[in-house]
Parts: sequence; structure tokens; C-alpha cells
Amino acid sequence: MRERIEKYYLKVLAGRKKGFSVWLFKALLWLLSLIYLCVIKIRSLLYHLRIFRARAVTAWVISVGNITLGGTGKTPVVERLARLLHARGRKVVIVSRGYRRKTGPLFKRLKEKLRGAPTTRVVSDGSNILLNSRVAGDEPYMLAVNLEGVPILINRNRVKAAFYAIRRFKADTIILDDGFQHIGLKRDLDIVLIDATHPFGNAHLFPRGILREPLRSLARADLLLITKAVEGEQKELKESLYRLNQRAEVLECRHGPVYLYDMRTSLKTTLDYIKGAPGAVLAGIAHPEGFERMVSELGVRIIYSRRFADHHFYSQQELIDIINKASRRGAEFLLTTEKDAVRFPRLPPGNLPVFSLRIRIESVAPGGDFDQELLRYLRQRKQKI
Repeated sequence: MRERIEKYYLKVLAGRKKGFSVWLFKALLWLLSLIYLCVIKIRSLLYHLRIFRARAVTAWVISVGNITLGGTGKTPVVERLARLLHARGRKVVIVSRGYRRKTGPLFKRLKEKLRGAPTTRVVSDGSNILLNSRVAGDEPYMLAVNLEGVPILINRNRVKAAFYAIRRFKADTIILDDGFQHIGLKRDLDIVLIDATHPFGNAHLFPRGILREPLRSLARADLLLITKAVEGEQKELKESLYRLNQRAEVLECRHGPVYLYDMRTSLKTTLDYIKGAPGAVLAGIAHPEGFERMVSELGVRIIYSRRFADHHFYSQQELIDIINKASRRGAEFLLTTEKDAVRFPRLPPGNLPVFSLRIRIESVAPGGDFDQELLRYLRQRKQKI
């Protein structure tokens, strides 16, 4: 039911639903967005008047966030940044909210809180993964799988998690995953991601649109990172960003496919394996059309695709149905995203190969090195890197 409502809501925002009832629904959303704007302004005023105070920690705090709801490709950027800093000797800890994770019954959580249980959960201590994707959330779990030597923590209260990271893991660098709106913790660097294919949605504030804050809030950003970019096609977007923030540097990057991960055998396979072959695609992410386009560009003939709502946790029966349908239509494999893969239950037996597509953030310019571009910027901000 939740997913059905979410899909309807997204179609309304995209203008794919018409009629008087839809007009009334949009009017209601617009009124709610005004209330939401008032809440944002009151909150900002309380911090400005120092009634609420942003807390500072001894570690270097880098926020990687969005001004829109979902779909900018934030997790691969967080991973790349953490890997880059860890390789240069920084004691990096990633702090995340753990969006849409399963927190358990309210009574049980209250009971644990009264007993003094820590509110910060450790997804990974840098060596071992301690929570599954349902408890941790899909994005923190995916980071834990791909990053060795970097602890991953989850807590709705990022301030508490930051102090915990310093106390337990001696962190000197804390990366806030999705932290742009979490102004309760002082940060040294604010990186904001903008999706080149879907920059600001319909330019309305939530819930009438996908903006978490008014666009003028981008003036707080130190670095604006355009993701899913195509070389030479972001001129207008860059000009818009410069008008909103004249001091921030603007960098461009894209999501580059690297290899296939066989989810039955845990083996890596080259991208050539699927080139020219008929395949099925499964995605439960914010903008599945972007993933499908990438798969097509790899040379796959997509003969069946299935979309679910973002952060959907799959049941085994759903996978059985999808695999059977893909097989009947002549697909030679089923391909999904890394983010979806961590939400799969144990795969049912079958002959159809199931792959997740490993991607990484890379420079848009031919021969460019995204690590060096990012490192150059970070060194301007902090000389010890």
C-alpha cells in the first residue's frame, strides 16, 4: 500500500496525472509545502538567535548531502571520499541516519532506551559487519560491504554519533552521509550533490516537489558536485548554480560501470558478458530510468524491466516471480543495482544468472581523474591531506 501511494505521489509531482482530483491534491500539497517552509524558517531563526546551538567536535566534519529527495547518487560519492581519505592515513568514520531501516517495535526501543542502551549503532567497525541491511538500512550496509577499515555508524542524532565516533574509534575525520540539513552539528565542509538528469524536480518545496529546502540554501554549500553528468551538457545548470552560490567550486562526475557481481556464486564478471544479450532489469531506486539507460548503453537488449519504490525490501516470492517471468520472456540474466542487491533475501535456486552492477564515481572529462580533482579541492581546505 505504501509503495502504491508513493508511486501515485511521484506521478503527480511529475505531471503524469491529470484531473480535478489531482488539482485538489496538488493544492493540498502546496499548502503543506508552505507549512513546511515556515518550519524551516523558524528552525533556522532559532539557530541564528542561538536558542538552538550547533555542536562542534574535534574531528574534521565533512557533510555529503542533497537539496532534493533521493536519487543523486550520494552513496558512491561517500564511498569514494571515504576511500580517498582513508588511503591517506585519515581515521575516517561515516555517520548515517540509516534511512528506512527496521528499528523494531516502539515498546522494545523504549525499553532499551530506559536501560541505557546506546542510541548509536555500529554497522561496521571497519573489520566486521555487525548489522544486516534491514537493521542498518540499505545505504549504510552497502558502504560497510564495500569499505574496509572505515567504521559505519547510524543514529538519527548525528551529534551523538559524531561524539561516539571520536570516543570509540578515535576518528579525526567524520563524513556525514546525507547531512546538509542536519545543521545541529558544525561542519568544516559542505558538499552538495546535484543530479544533472533531474536537478530540482518541479522546483517546488516538499511535499509539492522534491526540494528539501529553498534553492537559495545552496549558498551554504562549499562544493557543488554535479552527478550523472555528460561532458559539455551542463553549461546551463552550472550557470544556475553559480548564480545561487558564487563562492563554491562546481565539479562534474558520472557513474561509471565497473563489473558484474554474480549474486549466486559471488564471482566478478566483466561487462562484456552481457553485451548484445537479452536481459531483464530490476530496480527499486529513486530514478530507475537512469539505471535502465546505463544498462542499455552497455549493449544489453532489455526485454523485461520491473520497478519498485525506493528502498523496497524484496521477498523471496517476489524474486521467484520476477525470475520466472524474465526466463519466460527469453532473458539470459537478471541485472539489478548494488543498492537493490543488499535488500535481496537468499536467492531461490534457478538457472538464470542474477547480477548486480558495480559502479564507481569517475571524472566526466576523458582521461580525467576524479580522485585528483577531489583531492586538489580538499587540500585547499585542509593542508594535511
